[in-house]
Amino acid sequence: MIDDNRFDKIRWNSRRGMKELDLMLEPFVESYLPTASEEIVNDYEYLLECSDLELVRFVLRRQVPTDERILKIVNIIISYHDELLSKENN
Repeated sequence: MIDDNRFDKIRWNSRRGMKELDLMLEPFVESYLPTASEEIVNDYEYLLECSDLELVRFVLRRQVPTDERILKIVNIIISYHDELLSKENN
């Protein structure tokens, strides 16, 4: 489980100011990340080092990350988001 200070920092760094990113990242951070493994949390923090342009290309499936670590966490985020959308549509 992630400690409160680290979680707050991740939550703050996830706010990118782009609607597309905020709609993908904020639900993931709020609902998925608190119970995620240390590896996933570390990978997410690593992902946040990407530029906004890279992030939006990755999460909107316009570009496939070449870094395997980033690819893994992006796929987790996309899967989580797709699952949320599926639940909303049922």
